[in-house]
Amino acid sequence: MSEMYKAPVILMMHGDDFRFDMIEEWHQQHDNFLPVFDQINKGDRVEIRFGTFTDYFNGLEKWYSDNEDHQPATLSGDFFPYMCALGDYWTGYYTTRPFFKRQGRLLHSLIRNSDIMLSMLRGNLKQRKIDENTKRLEDARRSLSLFQHHDAITGTSKVSVMDNYSEILHSSIGSMKIVLENLTKSDLDIYPRIHDGVEIQQVVDFSEDPTDKEIRIFNSLLFTITDVFSIRITLREVTVSIDGKSIEAQLEPLFQKGKAETDSFSLLFKATVPPLSMIKVRIQKGDSGGLTKIAKVESRDASAWELGHDWKVGSPTSSSLETPFLKVALNLSNGAIQTVVKQSDKSTFECQQSWHLYKEAGGGSYLMRLHTNPTEVKEFKWLKVAGPVRQSIYQKSKNVLQKTSINNVEGPSGEEIDISMSIDVTKERNTELMTRFTTNWAKPITFTDSVGMQLLRRDFYRLPIQSNYYPMPTSAVLQEGKQRISIVSNVEHGARFLENGSVEINIDRILNQDDGKGLGSGPDAIPSDMKPVDMKFKLVFDNLGKEDQPNIHYSTHTFRAQQAVQSVIYPPLLFDAKPKKEEDIEEIEENSNLRFPCDVQLLTVRPLSGDRQLMIFYRHATSCSSEKMSNCGADFKKSLMNLLIRLGVREAQKTDLSGVTAIGDKVNVENLPDVDIKTFDFLTLVLHR
Repeated sequence: MSEMYKAPVILMMHGDDFRFDMIEEWHQQHDNFLPVFDQINKGDRVEIRFGTFTDYFNGLEKWYSDNEDHQPATLSGDFFPYMCALGDYWTGYYTTRPFFKRQGRLLHSLIRNSDIMLSMLRGNLKQRKIDENTKRLEDARRSLSLFQHHDAITGTSKVSVMDNYSEILHSSIGSMKIVLENLTKSDLDIYPRIHDGVEIQQVVDFSEDPTDKEIRIFNSLLFTITDVFSIRITLREVTVSIDGKSIEAQLEPLFQKGKAETDSFSLLFKATVPPLSMIKVRIQKGDSGGLTKIAKVESRDASAWELGHDWKVGSPTSSSLETPFLKVALNLSNGAIQTVVKQSDKSTFECQQSWHLYKEAGGGSYLMRLHTNPTEVKEFKWLKVAGPVRQSIYQKSKNVLQKTSINNVEGPSGEEIDISMSIDVTKERNTELMTRFTTNWAKPITFTDSVGMQLLRRDFYRLPIQSNYYPMPTSAVLQEGKQRISIVSNVEHGARFLENGSVEINIDRILNQDDGKGLGSGPDAIPSDMKPVDMKFKLVFDNLGKEDQPNIHYSTHTFRAQQAVQSVIYPPLLFDAKPKKEEDIEEIEENSNLRFPCDVQLLTVRPLSGDRQLMIFYRHATSCSSEKMSNCGADFKKSLMNLLIRLGVREAQKTDLSGVTAIGDKVNVENLPDVDIKTFDFLTLVLHR
């Protein structure tokens, strides 16, 4: 092994799937190995002991410093795509079973929101309530950690095992719903009712108070969000107000599980939510005086949408979606995006979307094996819905219901395209479903992200299709000159870039055979247990200050794209407030004095033992030539101090990432020293109340 390592310092990993899950095994493994170590160490050729990664790298660095004629081997980039000794490309699992991948992302978002809310309200809670919610959070974190297993998040376990994972994730999602509703005294707006079902929006109920309802919106991010929000109601005559002022709203059809609801519809309105804040929106019965408008509905095939008698459907009058901020030209034969114009500078981006099916696919859970050319899906019915708040185009085919929207709001949300997809491939066989976005750029520089932290160059090679697929944890990026298109999603995918300036994203796949990589050949091993899944995308269009070098191996997001990634994975939560009671706890306030730098992200604030909390920040690297944002600031120290005071913190202790090893001394919050986070680095603080 030392020959492979090129140095006499060797790290050996001990364990396998689901090891060390109980404390008894830790003791058994430790006690059984000690006599073996003692016997080996009696000789003079090897010294062996238990150690950590830090021990290993410290030993390695010492050996290289003592042997300066040797240099350690280095590697840049990653190992994708992986090809095994048999010539198979392991690129299918990037996408396999997206329903389960979405469950994991949803649970992660709810845990993070619950942690932050509990930290912000902790000072007003009785210890019993803190303990109850903390226990639920601990259990949910264990469920999410279990799902990070390499045959869980990848979707490469047996059918029965994946179903068990789904039940565990759903149970923890339910626990987080309880925590959030306990903390807000409200009902969570959207959540999955059953473990193998999609998230469903609940109806805002006017039965307890027939004239007045309060909707609460919580923003868990460090930047201000101005966006369009939607609730599900059964009334048409309503008025929406914020801080006592009536605002413009829009009523439009609501689609759930691919069908238009006949007894309820969507009420849309604009709102601004400061960082780590909760705002209140009031919905009142009665005439709005023209402020709440009915959206205009257009289609060439109204009967395909079964809208009933509540909606009058007209013939198409325009081939675009348009607001003062964005104009999107559409293909009127199928409703697909064609070109995008930013109204602020009239810059144009060609971004044609299309859908493709690879039939007779021969892969399995792990592998992608494509034997035929793709067939483009052209049979789309479409429906346009336009109002003063949002304009949308719906597209429907056998496997896809897609909603493409632009929002009439100032700021980042008004210059992005929102895409919501409802996907169902359950009736297909050996099929891979892809969507493509095609530019008019001859040779763009192309990237996918590496766990959301940086962008890695992904080139096209004249090899089989499956060999050009790369993991897309959150983003795919194309850039030509000073223009960049970023495609971000709330579900992990596989993606490849074609020679014609296109990106092809694997949306879902159903395979009817095992691929011979360990699952076996019985029915329990076949990845045909697909479930309908909902997923979201954002398309971000940037004009950069300067061009990137064409030979770069990596890049970083723009400020706008980095915010889009966070907002699609950690979207604001909506709650339907219950009638207030005297014993209710204090509510989360608006934090307008928080102006954190745009490239700093709050990963978590969560409870530790006793009266302590763990706070972790991360500083993203962002493109130096990208446009600065106005919904965030530049003063980290002042914003951090304001946040710590808001959390009721007296002292803060800097630690390592685990929160275990202290770095320096505790500091009083009011005497906080200058704090700086380097790019690609973390700041971890243990907070003492």
